[in-house]
Amino acid sequence: MMNNRWPGEAQVLVLGCLLLIAAQRCEAQNLVPNPSFEELDVCPYTIGWQEGDRPLGWFSWLNSPDYFNACAQAVNGADTLVGVPMNGWAHQSAWDGVAYGGGLAYATNSDYREYIGTELINPLQIGTTYYVSFRANAAWGGTYWNTSGACNDLGILFTINSNAWTAPFPWPPGPDFPIRNYAHVYSTEIIVDTVGWTLVSGIFTADSAYRHLVIGNFFSNALTDTLSFIPGAVETSAYFLVDNVCVSTNPEGCDLVGIVQNVGVGSMRWMQDAAAMTLTTHWPGFFQYTVEIFDALGELVYGGKAQVDQLVVSTGSWRSGIYVAWATKGGVSVSSKFVVMQ
Repeated sequence: MMNNRWPGEAQVLVLGCLLLIAAQRCEAQNLVPNPSFEELDVCPYTIGWQEGDRPLGWFSWLNSPDYFNACAQAVNGADTLVGVPMNGWAHQSAWDGVAYGGGLAYATNSDYREYIGTELINPLQIGTTYYVSFRANAAWGGTYWNTSGACNDLGILFTINSNAWTAPFPWPPGPDFPIRNYAHVYSTEIIVDTVGWTLVSGIFTADSAYRHLVIGNFFSNALTDTLSFIPGAVETSAYFLVDNVCVSTNPEGCDLVGIVQNVGVGSMRWMQDAAAMTLTTHWPGFFQYTVEIFDALGELVYGGKAQVDQLVVSTGSWRSGIYVAWATKGGVSVSSKFVVMQ
């Protein structure tokens, strides 16, 4: 579950550092190796998280997720499916560095999922509280595939045993990883931001000596909420991008900037009414926030302020196409892409 406040463990950890006999600084270690997928042997050349085509220490745990790196863009330009910022699934810069991972989180009429996983630097200690976070993005605007929506339930699951798919053939090159309908940390809100990176974070106390971490949607379609980017679409698919994964015993060990500010940010909704030709913004807990909407050319088509926690914008005179909306309040901003079809 998402958590937005840390309990008193931070003070305990600081005290633990002060009580050390040796005068050494208490380091907050990230237990995730290669947390931003920057380290690699070979620049990715194809889709599918293939052998020799994936970041060091990370493996597919189910089906065929994808690894994206700017080096592929530098070699093959816009033609590559695995570049950064442009690739087959999205047009998205990395949150940290020049690389990120991705996989399918939802597909209508199928519980098909794609997972990526790694072995932790050290096993988790039973009874110890851990702070967990990663950045996620709803893929959109790719050069080849076009997902039609977004979903919630994207998160992290810890396991004792590995399910890594280490060999390319025969298919499948590894064991199945059934739906759990459970994760240690996950987003209960739909991750709708296709422009920026959404922080997913939480805390939990280890009940086992977990050695591995896996990322994806571990819930069935029946327990997953979705939002379609395309009005009237019969089927919805959701592809996630992930970056900057962290597990630490110290809240200062992970990038948790904005964790308090993000209360309510994940609940931002952009709802379209095709018949009335309106777009409604709904931001629970935020009042008198400003809204700016830009077209695909970067031109401002709307600017206004919500007096309450929602604002209705008429789109009847707008051209069909992709638009980017920004909502801002007190230094907190969220954004989303949406499609207008007249």
